[in-house]
Amino acid sequence: MTSPVGVMKHQLDVSKIVDDLVERGWSVYQHFLPDDSIHDLAREAEDLWKGGCFHPAGVGNRQNFQFHPEIRRDWVLWLEPENLSPPQKIFWETIDQLRLKLNEQLFLGLKEFETHLAMYPAGSFYKKHLDQFQNVKHRIISCILYLNDKWNKRDGGQLRVYQVLENDQEAHIDIYPTAGTFVCFRSDSIYHEVLPTRRERLSLTGWLKKGSPYGF
Repeated sequence: MTSPVGVMKHQLDVSKIVDDLVERGWSVYQHFLPDDSIHDLAREAEDLWKGGCFHPAGVGNRQNFQFHPEIRRDWVLWLEPENLSPPQKIFWETIDQLRLKLNEQLFLGLKEFETHLAMYPAGSFYKKHLDQFQNVKHRIISCILYLNDKWNKRDGGQLRVYQVLENDQEAHIDIYPTAGTFVCFRSDSIYHEVLPTRRERLSLTGWLKKGSPYGF
């Protein structure tokens, strides 16, 4: 496991992420955590998956929650803030650095973070969607950290982020889920999907949230 003793603090350029969010609504950041932290998170997630700790993901929330395998086929395991492992705590604290900087520079009033491990078995996908519920608009910034070693294009499973150009034409960028790659974007306006994967695909996926029902 990563030890805080004698290890230099990981330098995160939060300002780049903030600038990207302001300019285009999304950001991609490589080496979000040290390699040993990514390795520890991946090994831990794989053990939890093999131990049967994940459950099928659904769509909607509360009374609107339903399973729709034609929309998404991933499996998830929610993390509990009061029961984090050492690698999970490093991730959580790094996200908190981002939360504080976003509040400082963009006055977003972000107060909470929720996250789960996500496993996409071979053949699974998640169709185009927004990350905000229709009845509750607390989610403001979506955050994804990928944990997959030696990923290449033939493995599929890329995150497709959609953009609307000035002429109202739609374009997209594909981001492959390589270990250490961090992606964040506005939950209320950035449409995205996970294309079919040809091998198991792991990530930590979460949301920075407001503590009140007001929007971005």
